[in-house]
Amino acid sequence: MDLSHNIEELLFCNDCVIIPTIGGFIAQYSPATIDPIEQQVFPPKKTISFNSKLVNNDGLLANKIVQEEDLTYEEASEKVLNYSQQIESELFNNKIVHFSNIGKLYFNADSKLEFVPENNNFLRDAYGLPDMDCTPVLRNRDMLTKSLNAEKDLNPQKLKSTGKSKPIINIPRVAAASILLILAFSSPYFYNLFFPAGQTNTEITGVEDMADSNKTSNASILPTPTITEGNTSDEKVVKEEENELAEDIEAENESPAVREEKEEEKEPVAVSDDNAEKYVIVLGAFGKKKNADRLAKKLAKDNYLPDVTLKNGLNRVGVQITCTQEELKSHLTFLKVNYNKKA
Repeated sequence: MDLSHNIEELLFCNDCVIIPTIGGFIAQYSPATIDPIEQQVFPPKKTISFNSKLVNNDGLLANKIVQEEDLTYEEASEKVLNYSQQIESELFNNKIVHFSNIGKLYFNADSKLEFVPENNNFLRDAYGLPDMDCTPVLRNRDMLTKSLNAEKDLNPQKLKSTGKSKPIINIPRVAAASILLILAFSSPYFYNLFFPAGQTNTEITGVEDMADSNKTSNASILPTPTITEGNTSDEKVVKEEENELAEDIEAENESPAVREEKEEEKEPVAVSDDNAEKYVIVLGAFGKKKNADRLAKKLAKDNYLPDVTLKNGLNRVGVQITCTQEELKSHLTFLKVNYNKKA
């Protein structure tokens, strides 16, 4: 006779299930926890403990049998009593009593009842939630500084590769070009260029044409300047403004491909170091492949190329580096501080 499955179902809905004359199973709630050593996150759970002083029959187990096996309460109580007598007989014969998916009960060397629970979660709200690996994120001040500087020095080619598009029109430059156009056409030089002296301006506005189509205007909008020797400096300034304006407009009308070619020509060409050599820095060896893969993931997050090899029955973990001897010292120092001082 085994009533373990009835006790297990009752523990999901109740905090205590008593076996008369033996003791009671108690379900205790524990919140979610983090194990910093194993680097795991455990969900909330109900753990089972055993109290040998709870021996009075509360009728909970008997009612469960009545519902499932369609027996009377007296018959169910008798069945529970026979089950408790069977457990007592096995315990006094120094046997281990196993409760399926709950735990095991036995007398220890000091003749005291000892209960060892199974690793099962009896909390219904957390049913099916697994244990999760929790790998810490290693951050170094030097690495953060390098990453910030690298973002500032991004060229248009890198922006294109990361999905960021360079705007076709530069708004500040367009505004400056518009101001130069207004100033240029407001100057007397450009006015005389488009409206020579003595020419009548018959079309000032469309409203005036509709009002009086036969009238002509012989008066110019701006006074006609008299060019003397002292105005040569003003002409030079105007020409310089025209050249700058033309260069700005030409730069804005260039296609993105032409701009990228010009910017690529300005980029410095990387010079390879002939003294660079390949090295492998060994950080540790593990008997379990899982621990070696976990360390390799940490190294990959720090932009290192991990090297996992099986040697003498151990999974050796290292990093592959191509650098000079001076750079090797800095890498070795970083790995000793952040990973293993015996690297």
